[in-house]
Amino acid sequence: MTPVGPRHRFRGSAGGAFPYDARRTPPAPVVPIRLAAPQAEPTVALVALVDSGADLTVLPEGLPDAIGLPQIGVVTVRGVGGVVRRVPVYAVQIEAAGTRRIVEAAVGGDAALLGRDVLNRWVVTLDGPRLVMRVRAP
Repeated sequence: MTPVGPRHRFRGSAGGAFPYDARRTPPAPVVPIRLAAPQAEPTVALVALVDSGADLTVLPEGLPDAIGLPQIGVVTVRGVGGVVRRVPVYAVQIEAAGTRRIVEAAVGGDAALLGRDVLNRWVVTLDGPRLVMRVRAP
């Protein structure tokens, strides 16, 4: 999990500009998120990699148990390289880019991925030359 740093601030209204993570090669779009069980106040903050190739948002292994997320099912996923496996799905409240909603998130790996289940609710502009991602409500 990547902690939220001073360059990754939460916005009060829907939208904002978020710097790429320049520590990645090549630099990649990321967005700060806060998480909680449904109906709870989001308290866990981390930075999620924006992954337009992911159908669902993905949470790091161990995080759902640590914050008490309810498991609501299991889904079959196909990862990079074609590996197929079944992973648990949890209900989680996600706060990102000034919006908050409950989504279904899969679990896998050690990083948070923000998938199309969340991204498709926004207008997202990736400005690679400036290394910034802009988000706004439709």
